[in-house]
Amino acid sequence: SRRLSGRDERSPPSLASRSRPAHPASSDDGGSASILRFRRSARAWLAARRLSDALYALADAASAVEAGHPGSNIPAMDSNREVHQLSQALGRMTHRLLAAREAMEEKVRLRTLELEAANRALDLQARTDALTGLLNRRGFETQMAFALALARRSTRPLSLIAVDVDHFKRVNDTYGHETGDEVLRRLARTLETRLRGSDVIARLGGEEFVALLPDTDLEGARAIAQTLVTAMAQQQDPVVGTITVSAGVASMRGADDTGAAILRRGDIALYEAKGQGRNRVCV
Repeated sequence: SRRLSGRDERSPPSLASRSRPAHPASSDDGGSASILRFRRSARAWLAARRLSDALYALADAASAVEAGHPGSNIPAMDSNREVHQLSQALGRMTHRLLAAREAMEEKVRLRTLELEAANRALDLQARTDALTGLLNRRGFETQMAFALALARRSTRPLSLIAVDVDHFKRVNDTYGHETGDEVLRRLARTLETRLRGSDVIARLGGEEFVALLPDTDLEGARAIAQTLVTAMAQQQDPVVGTITVSAGVASMRGADDTGAAILRRGDIALYEAKGQGRNRVCV
């Protein structure tokens, strides 16, 4: 009876309880986890896409700035805090670089203008007679070549007057070189006053001057030369008194004529005037 009662006390579970299976995880819980993972992946993909778009936009803007496109700059990007900070920093740096480049370009522009002005001044100095302000031989030869080319093309006349101060060595020896220089300046002013603005006037050296007369034939040049000789003889220098000059006239003789040949003929006529007694014109 004890064994029977003990067996009753330790009786096994009922058949229903032994056949009941354990509860498995519900299918709803598994679907929710998948959706959650998908949403996280989608958010990560969208964040990466926005970051990629922002970086591409910054790269394109930087390329435009580098290429110097007008109005190009680095835009402010707001895809996330880091990209915003990066775009702001790049924008500030680009602004400083562009300002520095503009300042450098302005400095280069001003320096270029200064150099061009200096070169023009040097060129003018190289072509100008320091004593009279007229062209020197170098400047005259350039103008002579231009005038010859124009005369050949237009078949219009071109003449030249060679002018020399009479007894200039005597003036220097008697009154000094300062007075002689003033005589040369007086002759230069007379030539500038009596000749046209289109005429080319130069001091070739010493007391020898030359005037190039476009659109002027031989007889017209002779008449102009006579007015120059007369105008100088009528003046009274406060130190020297009367100053006379002699003049030789020559004209272009055809398309094959050269500046050197015309000047040589003008010099020959000038020395002929000197030989005939000075204060006169010869052709």
